[in-house]
Amino acid sequence: MPMKEHTPVEQMTHLTEKQKERVKHWISLQDTLNNGKFGEEMDAHIDTEKFTYGNPNRPDLGTYWEWKTSPEQLYHTFPPSKYSTLDATAKGDDEIWVYCHHYGLQTGGPYMGMEPKGQEINTLWFSIVKFEGDKIVHIYSIADVLGMMIAVGKLDENMQPVDPYK
Repeated sequence: MPMKEHTPVEQMTHLTEKQKERVKHWISLQDTLNNGKFGEEMDAHIDTEKFTYGNPNRPDLGTYWEWKTSPEQLYHTFPPSKYSTLDATAKGDDEIWVYCHHYGLQTGGPYMGMEPKGQEINTLWFSIVKFEGDKIVHIYSIADVLGMMIAVGKLDENMQPVDPYK
């Protein structure tokens, strides 16, 4: 799967204007990460004191300062490490649900004990993003970690789940 571009928010006609504003904020954060701006530019999108992160695959990333390390490390490990939003919906004015893509090539260093050999990652994920005021205060994410582990060579592709009832 090649790198995907953001779906234009204008095509998300089911969203209200406020919800579109929230999705644009999210896309702006992704563009900040895509450009490797992990300082004040990244911090400006988040309420750094209230922020929480939830992901059953990464229970170690609960606060903003813990979570912030992950996109930075991914940026250096998987250049060009590009994020995009493929689709979005919303629940009220302060909660968006985004379907996203992360693309990169493992050339910058080891990942999960696997040395870089140019392995391509194409990881899809879903996040619920909550806002207070004009800042993100919570992200809950579910990602295709199994696909990423197969892509970098940590797991054999034949280990993908099949019908568990057979």
